[in-house]
Parts: sequence; C-alpha cells; structure tokens
Amino acid sequence: MIRNIIFDFGGVLLDIDMKRTYDILAKQLKQSMTFPDIPDELREVVVAFETGNMSVENFIWNIQNMCPDPKPQGYDVITAWNAMLIGWNTEKFNFLKQLRHHYQTYILSNTNQLHIEWVRRDLLKNHGIEDFENTYFDKVYYSFEIGKHKPSNDIYQYVLDDAGLSAEETLFIDDSLINVQSAAGLGIHVYHHDPGKDLMETFDKNGWLLYGK
Repeated sequence: MIRNIIFDFGGVLLDIDMKRTYDILAKQLKQSMTFPDIPDELREVVVAFETGNMSVENFIWNIQNMCPDPKPQGYDVITAWNAMLIGWNTEKFNFLKQLRHHYQTYILSNTNQLHIEWVRRDLLKNHGIEDFENTYFDKVYYSFEIGKHKPSNDIYQYVLDDAGLSAEETLFIDDSLINVQSAAGLGIHVYHHDPGKDLMETFDKNGWLLYGK
C-alpha cells in the first residue's frame, strides 16, 4: 500500500518550459544550443548552483563570464534563468490539500535559490499563499539546500532516511525518466509523469486517492 508520495516540482506541480530559458541563454552566450543539449561548462555551473555550491552572485558572474561582450547585466541573467517558470494550474492547490488526508506528501526537486524565491513571490502575489511548503507538504527537499542532486541514488536514500519512509510504501513522481529509473533502483514505486497530461486525472485513473492510508 502506498502511504507516501514524493513529487518532483517543476514539470509535475509547477508548469515550466525549460526551452524558454535555454533559448535566451543561447542568445546571451551567442552559442547554438538545442535543448536539452547544453555546453558542459554551463551544465557544471547549473549543477553547482542547484547543489548549493555556488551563490547567486557567483552563478550570475559565471554566466556573464561565459558571454562575449557586451555582457548581459545581472538582471538580464536572472530574467533568462527564471523564464522557464510558467505558473500554476490552481486546481492543484486543493488537490494537494486533499492528498494530505490520504498520504504523507513531499517534494524532491533539483532547484535553486532564484527559482524558489520566484515561486514564493508568485504564490504570495498571485495566489495569496504565504507558506506553500508547510501548507501542502510534510516536508520539502530542495537540492540546493541538501547538497544532493537527482538522479544520484544518494538523494533518494537521503529522503527515505530523513523522513523515515519505507521504499515499499513510497511513490515517486517525476517528469524525468532517468530520475524515476534511479529511484526505482532503491525499491521505490515510481511514475514517469508526462507534463502534457493532467496529474489529477492520473491519480483518479490509478485509484491513488482511494488506496492511501
């Protein structure tokens, strides 16, 4: 029986379009990039930022340093980086509240300080939600706060250990195939979510709302 659900964030709960960011960065870098294939140098900077090993200031500086003259302003780098963040299907807010009557719920996300700051501003300004994490989840695990990054196996084990979860009673939902494959290797139940599909319909079709604790 599934008692715990771990959600990826972007592409599952939050609507995103990563291509928007990489299209703008390609213009700033004056490099040809076909998403999701990006230069190794940029990928290393992103992973460092998303594991908390690079400050916002250093992230911006590194992006600027990769760009030919005239280099983008810091604001332009932030705007490009946040361009992937689209917004919410607001029906998911009530859906997540309902889930907490049936399951323990969590977020596990490869993310960073700039994106989480944007999310919190957007939730407060446009939806009146002040404490998203504690309102809708038992706990959240952001990669830049815990220093681990999907799809490394140790990030899933960290969540299981920290939250005291049994892999056999846990479902992990992510829009990345490599991430769900990695989690499955630890015995966690997984679902590879298509961002183009309705997450709430998926729950209904699978009976997950009915068969929680």
